[in-house]
Amino acid sequence: MSDRGAPVSSERPVLDGPPTSSERPVLDGPPTGMDTADRELLDIATDVLERRYRAGVHEVAAALRLADGTVVTGLHVEASAGRASVCAESAALSAAVVAGAAVESVVGVLRRPSGTLHLIEPCGVCAELLGDHAPDAHVWVAVGDGFGPVGVAELLPFRRRRAARAASHSATPEV
Repeated sequence: MSDRGAPVSSERPVLDGPPTSSERPVLDGPPTGMDTADRELLDIATDVLERRYRAGVHEVAAALRLADGTVVTGLHVEASAGRASVCAESAALSAAVVAGAAVESVVGVLRRPSGTLHLIEPCGVCAELLGDHAPDAHVWVAVGDGFGPVGVAELLPFRRRRAARAASHSATPEV
């Protein structure tokens, strides 16, 4: 990827579903091909996670780069009633909507209790939210034994959209 999010090559990673926990590659440095701006997102998400990590409570951090260059972050907040939990990506997306700028890039980092770090794709709910509010963004995910950027639409290729809802989400309202 270039420094402004343009693809370096025309080849895109092929997704055949997210890796299982045992298959997920360990993140031991910036992925090959990750540009400077996305490396900054990776560093910021990793820093948030290292400062706030608590096993079973705060295990994922996300950083999103907005079109105006702003970086917003979110942290996974686990609740005792599982559905009340908040994902890092949706927390960061909420901050992006408040900021009023389009999302260009998304990086999510998972920390295991052992201390290993993994680049992690958004869950289905977060992928839906990104599809509604950041359809043109790219997301860094595990692909095979490495990592690569994919478009938000590639996260849920058969996603259903309602025409009226899609139109209402297409423009970011002035704040």
